[in-house]
Amino acid sequence: MLVQTLTSQQFITVVPGQPPLTIQQALALAMHHQSERRLGEAERICRQVLQVDSAQPVALHMLGVLAHFAGQSQIAINLINAALSSVPDYFGAHNNLGNVFKDIGKLDEAATSYRAAIAIKPDYAEAHAKLGVVLHNMGQMEAAAASYRNAISLDPKVADTHNNLGNLLMDMGNLDAAVTSYREAVAANPNFAELHGNLGNALKRQGKLDEAIASYRQALAIKSDLPDVHNNLGTVLQKQGRLEEAVLLYRSAIAIRADFADAYSNLGNALWGLGRLEDAATSYRSALAINPQFSEATGSLGSVLLALGRMEEGLAIEATGFGAIQFDLEQGVSIHQGSKQESKK
Repeated sequence: MLVQTLTSQQFITVVPGQPPLTIQQALALAMHHQSERRLGEAERICRQVLQVDSAQPVALHMLGVLAHFAGQSQIAINLINAALSSVPDYFGAHNNLGNVFKDIGKLDEAATSYRAAIAIKPDYAEAHAKLGVVLHNMGQMEAAAASYRNAISLDPKVADTHNNLGNLLMDMGNLDAAVTSYREAVAANPNFAELHGNLGNALKRQGKLDEAIASYRQALAIKSDLPDVHNNLGTVLQKQGRLEEAVLLYRSAIAIRADFADAYSNLGNALWGLGRLEDAATSYRSALAINPQFSEATGSLGSVLLALGRMEEGLAIEATGFGAIQFDLEQGVSIHQGSKQESKK
């Protein structure tokens, strides 16, 4: 927590039998407890401080943060606002108030709070980065990119900010710039597995399959229990015709996340490619048990059943997935679409 010097020289006894501490020393101890996740001790000291000085802004602010950790967001908002009523230019409190609003989905209020922090402290990299996240979630892409870049210019070593900029650029379809951002994120934190996975996704979309495979494998070497990475690596290998390897990866993804409908569907595709039609049908049914509206799995199941000779069942199922083609003597050919939900491959 970034804290301004907002304490008096009053003294309090934090531990019986020990010398009293100044309020500044007591709050520093509370922050240490908070950083070590001893939240109860941090709260106790803050309350002791408030018994001496009921308007002490740092104590109110810290109690607000602790309340948010405990899921009491409205109490957190009230406490942080109380701190700001005493010290309106308390930039750290504005930033954390933004965090509370962001986490409860009040994005306009969050943006206002982050902008207030930045107005007081223009070089506050964290507030610029958090503002970028909020603006991205609000669909304000260009403004979000500017906020991320402001944060990076102030603190270029924060991997999360490079990663978030990469995610934004992916959403904007700027794959080359996204790859650059992900590479910078990996350089800032090479042991963060998910960053390698995101880089793999961007490379995959560029069609650089071998580089994508290398990134996915690096992610799994760091952290093996990433179901999305197993699944995504499987799709790349499947594109290269390496179906047996893809099957193993899809099964690994499912072993980690039992309700992974996309992995079941992709497994069905790979098994179908291997000629294992009954197994493919089982996989598609598993995908549909998880997500009954999964149109691609529905259509694929119908097609597999047709290939197995189960004509009536296959046509009925396929019609609700990919769509059924009918011929009308007066109107000609028409295609009746089923569900339009897309699967992630």
